[in-house]
Amino acid sequence: MPDTLQPATSTASRTTTTSTRLARIVTEISAPAVLVGILLLLQPLLTPDVTWLQGITAALFTVGLPFAGILVLKRRGRVTDHHVGVRTQRAPILAASAVSMGIGALLLVLLDAPAAMFGEIGGVFIGMMLCLAANLVWKLSVHSAVAAYVGLALLAPIPTLGAALALLLASATGWSRVKLGDHTPTQVLAGHIAGCLAFALALLLP
Repeated sequence: MPDTLQPATSTASRTTTTSTRLARIVTEISAPAVLVGILLLLQPLLTPDVTWLQGITAALFTVGLPFAGILVLKRRGRVTDHHVGVRTQRAPILAASAVSMGIGALLLVLLDAPAAMFGEIGGVFIGMMLCLAANLVWKLSVHSAVAAYVGLALLAPIPTLGAALALLLASATGWSRVKLGDHTPTQVLAGHIAGCLAFALALLLP
């Protein structure tokens, strides 16, 4: 009997391993630094009057330098992983990221960036503050929050495929976080809500 069950067990094990690997790939691709970085780097193509220098500056100070800091902290053993999975480790990192974004915003003023560029950065900042406030008492999925925000940000510039991309991005990211055991479905849903709220609040910015 054990011999007859072994192939089925082996197949199930391989299926689980494959889905876990896929979830890990999706998690890395949909990491906040990756999604926000791509969104800001593509602003010259998505938003009128934004230059490549302005897009690169925004991406560097919004996600580039903060992520480099996380890698340094990981190397020194100050954080557990580059996704900062431990809730209590997130607050100082989010605060430092906010400072970096402020410096980047000042440079963008000197570069005469259009209001739309500041609106995009402002939306990211609002989302960061919402996640920071939530993570002081509870762990929500920052991956899911960023995926929801970036997905909504693609709706207007890409009207034909924007909705499909937004849905695919949000659902795939949420699935990967739950599959890897990094978040519960409730934490993923809370992240999606935070991302949608940040986007809505960003629309109110002048």
